[in-house]
Amino acid sequence: MNSILALFLLLGFTFLTPGDAFAKTWTIDERQEQLMKDINSAQEKKALTAKEADKLRKMLAKIAKKKAKWKTDKTRDLSEDEKLKLEGDLNDVSVEIKRLQLEKRTEEQKKN
Repeated sequence: MNSILALFLLLGFTFLTPGDAFAKTWTIDERQEQLMKDINSAQEKKALTAKEADKLRKMLAKIAKKKAKWKTDKTRDLSEDEKLKLEGDLNDVSVEIKRLQLEKRTEEQKKN
């Protein structure tokens, strides 16, 4: 009886676990690459102006320079503190992309 109950609990936790628990863990390089793709895609779809996209690309370039500066010695990995700072910077870029896209979308809705 207890083993059946344990099985049902295990299955329940397996299928009811939020999707974020199985989300991909991104490296800093992967996030930089994906954010650049997001910027380019949003500009192509007219969700960002050229000026906005250029500003976001400059933000990403600044992050890349910071990472390169910290990693002058190619044999060492970034410290946890450095990784956290870069992740924070990447989060700022991501938030700015979404903010600008949402502004455009709400402006378009107001016009219609």
